[in-house]
Amino acid sequence: MRNLILLIFIFILNINNYLDYSYALESFNLRPIELSYNFYDLNKFIDTDTLKYSYCQYNAYLDNLNYELKDNKEFKDASLEEILTNLDSMPDNIALKVKMNASHALNYEYFFKSLSPEKTFVKGKLLKEINKSFSSFDNFKSEFKKLALDSKSTWIFLAKNSQNELYLTTSKEISCPIIYKHQIILCLNIDEELYSNKSALVDNFFNFVNWRQASQNYNQNRLLNKIRG
Repeated sequence: MRNLILLIFIFILNINNYLDYSYALESFNLRPIELSYNFYDLNKFIDTDTLKYSYCQYNAYLDNLNYELKDNKEFKDASLEEILTNLDSMPDNIALKVKMNASHALNYEYFFKSLSPEKTFVKGKLLKEINKSFSSFDNFKSEFKKLALDSKSTWIFLAKNSQNELYLTTSKEISCPIIYKHQIILCLNIDEELYSNKSALVDNFFNFVNWRQASQNYNQNRLLNKIRG
């Protein structure tokens, strides 16, 4: 029954995307990333229908964002990161909707990139910093799990602040760390409507983390453009 509901929702989202997306793209070109794996490659972590549903949600957030920004040409070539770090430049009548849709869309991008069907291992500078910040890698996993289980949020992050310090946080007020110019290292969707057994979800997540991508995220120090109207 659950899979049937997911399939129906995927179908509806795809129809809406088809009807609205071409109009929105006349002005904007925020397109979804391509996954580096097939939907069925992660069946031991997320079943195919749930992953498809998540990807369709991601598409819908991008579509909504394209639509909301259609009359604001100064954001035409902006990335999701630049949009979220320039919310103070956003017209008041769309600021909250832009924040919501851009946050969820970017969180999904990091979530998808955080996963790998191939087993990878944390090492190097990132492992050193995790051990420094959380005493040990096992303690990091324990704190990650505890925060996920205690939270009613949709997302949990391992992030890096402007002092290059690692910390754990969850989505607050439809948000993500990028808004504060902090770097996302790992991101996991913990939406209780999709994942009723969060304990098993988190435990299994660490079997499918793309640590190569996480290390790239940690070493990334991009300067985001300030958008001027």
